[in-house]
Amino acid sequence: MRAYLNAILTFIGCESLTDEEFDALTLEDTEDQVEVYESLLSVLEARESVSETTSRLQFYFQAKGVEVSEADSGSSNIFVGSCL
Repeated sequence: MRAYLNAILTFIGCESLTDEEFDALTLEDTEDQVEVYESLLSVLEARESVSETTSRLQFYFQAKGVEVSEADSGSSNIFVGSCL
């Protein structure tokens, strides 16, 4: 199962799962693709990944025909271009 999850992460341009991340997953098997998506999304959010990475994950599963909700990219309080 770990190789399957790492293959998805590699495909979308992310690093493989660490031992701690893999141990924290509650995923039983890879049959339910929505569960796989939600598990990997939680890993990426814990890594504080940029929204581009979570969007790639969403597009990957949508391309496989899995209906997944849009990834929440969060918000930032950084105002680009403001004077300090």
